[in-house]
Amino acid sequence: MNHNIPGQHVEEEFRSKAKYLTVFVCLLFAILLLRLTSMQIFKGTYYEGLARNNRMRIVSIPAQRGKILDRNHEILADSRPAYNVMVIPEDIRNISEISKRLARILDRDEKEIAEMIKEAKLRPFRPVYIARDISFTQMAMIENQLYSLPGISIDTSNERDYVSRGLATHVLGFLGEISHKELSAADPDSDYAPGDLIGKTGIELICEEKLRGVKGARAFEVDALGRKMRVVDEQSPISGEDVVLTIDKRLQLIAKQSLGDRAGAVVAIAPSTGEILAMASSPCYDPTVFLSPMTSEAWKQIIDNPMHPLENRAIRGVYSPGSTFKVLMAALALTDGYITTKTRYHCPGKYTLGNTVFKCWRKEGHGSVDLIDAMCVSCDVYFYNLGERIGINRMSSFVRDLGLGRKTGIELKDESAGLVPTVAWKRKRFGQPWHKGESVITAIGQGFTLVTPLQMAKVMSSVVNGGKIMTPRILASTPEHLEGNVKIGEEELDIIKAGLRAVVDEERGTAHVIMDPMFSIGGKTGTAQVAKGYVSKLPDEADIPYKLRDHAWFFGFSPVENPEILVVAILEHGGHGASIAAPIVRDVIKGYYYSKGLTDEQVRQDNQ
Repeated sequence: MNHNIPGQHVEEEFRSKAKYLTVFVCLLFAILLLRLTSMQIFKGTYYEGLARNNRMRIVSIPAQRGKILDRNHEILADSRPAYNVMVIPEDIRNISEISKRLARILDRDEKEIAEMIKEAKLRPFRPVYIARDISFTQMAMIENQLYSLPGISIDTSNERDYVSRGLATHVLGFLGEISHKELSAADPDSDYAPGDLIGKTGIELICEEKLRGVKGARAFEVDALGRKMRVVDEQSPISGEDVVLTIDKRLQLIAKQSLGDRAGAVVAIAPSTGEILAMASSPCYDPTVFLSPMTSEAWKQIIDNPMHPLENRAIRGVYSPGSTFKVLMAALALTDGYITTKTRYHCPGKYTLGNTVFKCWRKEGHGSVDLIDAMCVSCDVYFYNLGERIGINRMSSFVRDLGLGRKTGIELKDESAGLVPTVAWKRKRFGQPWHKGESVITAIGQGFTLVTPLQMAKVMSSVVNGGKIMTPRILASTPEHLEGNVKIGEEELDIIKAGLRAVVDEERGTAHVIMDPMFSIGGKTGTAQVAKGYVSKLPDEADIPYKLRDHAWFFGFSPVENPEILVVAILEHGGHGASIAAPIVRDVIKGYYYSKGLTDEQVRQDNQ
C-alpha cells in the first residue's frame, strides 16, 4: 500500500530549498563578516585616511623671502604683507559659477579664472593661487561671501617689495610665476607648486635657493561642501636668508640719476678687489609687473620695446670700445718694448697705409707727440702707428689676457663674451684674409672689437692696479679671486697714469671739463662709431638721426696714485664721451668720497 501523500512531498521539497537558502545566507554573511573584519582590522588605517581626506585639507604657508641688502646693509628688496585668493580644486563643484563671481570681485576675465581652476584640477587637493596682492576691499568682499564660495580662501603672504622702485633693477632681477618647464625640472623633494613665485633674473635667480626659505603647512577641517570649519594643525614656515651685495646704494642712486632716461650703462668697481660698487642700466623697468599673471599682449609690449628695458646693458650690451682701447695699446706697447717715453710720432691729421688714408679726429693734426701727449689729446695717428707695428694677433692676445673676448666671471647670468678679432677668426667668419688696415683701426678701438661695460671696468682695473686681473663680484659672500697677472712695470704704469691724468688736468685734455680741485681723476674718453662715413657728411651733430649717432664712452679712476674706485660709463648714441659720459663718471667718483663721510679737506688729503 502506497502511503505517499502529495502535500507531504511538497513540504519536503520546501524544507530542502530552505536548507540550501539558509546555507547560502550564512555563507554570504560569513563573507561579509570576513570583508568587514578585513576592512576594520587589516585596512582600517587606510580607509580611515581616505575618510579623513574627505574632510581635511592641507594648505602651504609661504615663507617670507629673504632681503637683498647693499654693502652697508641698507635694504634694496624686502617683503610686505599681501592678500591672495587661493583655490582647492577638489572642493569646487561649479567652476562656471565660482569663476563668474570671482571675476566680478577681482575685475578679471571670467574665462581666465575658469581655465586656471581647470588646470589646477590636475592636482585636486593642492591649493593654487588665483589672484595675488588683491586690494583690501576685494579681500573683504570675498571674506563676506566665503560661505557661498566653497574651495576659495584668502591667504596672507609676503609680497616682494623693491624698496627704491627702479634702483638696481637689472641687478636685483624680478620674480615671476613658476612655469610648467621649471616645475618639471625642479627637484622632486622641493615644495614648489603651480602659482609659486621664483627668481627669473638677476640676484633673485642666482640666489633663489637661499632667498626662498621653506614653506610651512596648515591643516584644517572642511564640511561636505568644502567650507573651512576649523584649523587642526599648523607648521610655521622658515624665512629665507638675506643676501648682501657689494653695491653701495648711494652710488647706485647717483649712477641711475646721472643716466636719466638715456640708454646706457654705468659700472663702478674697486680695482684692487673686483667688488662692484654700482651697476646701472638704462632704461629700467618695473619689476612688480611680473608678480601677477601677465597677458601675452602685455608681455609682447615689453619685449617689443625698441629701447629693450629688460636688457642689462652693463653685462649684455656690446659696443666698440672707441678710444678707451688706446689705454690697452699703450700698456702693450710699453710692456713689449715697442716704444719708450721718448718715442714720438708726427701727426699731420692723417695716416697713410698703401692707398688708404686714415684720418685723425683732429683734421689739422697734433704735430709731434709722445705717448703722454697722445693719450692726453687722444691722437689717432700715434696709435695707428702702433697698430701697424704690433699687428692684430699680438694685440688680441694681450687684451684677451686682460679679460676681453670672454665672460668676466661675475655671478650674474647671461653675460656677453664680446669679441676680440684675430686673423684666424676673420678667415673662419668671412672666408677673407686679414688686412693691415684693420690692425690700424683696431688700435683705436674701431673695427670688429666688441666689449661690454663690465669687461672694460675689469680690464682697465687690471691696468691701473699694476696688472692684477681680479674677477668682478657682486655678492659680498663671494671671495676675492685673482685670475692672474699681466706684467706692467712700475715705470710703465707711472707713464700710463700720467697720460690718463693729463686727459683731465690739462686744458688740452679731452676730458678737462670734469676736472675737480677736490680730488684727482685719471681717465680716457672714447667715441664708438655707429655708422661709418655718414656722420662726416653732416655739419651739426644735432642733425644726425639718433640711431646713427656715435656711442659715448668714458672711464675714470681716483685717486690716480692709488686707485680706490674706477667707473665706466657709456651712453648709446650719445656723441662724444667728454661732454656726456665723463660728467657721469665724475659724479659717481665724487659720491664715493662723500659716501665715506669725508670732509672736503680729508678728500683733498686723500688725493695728494
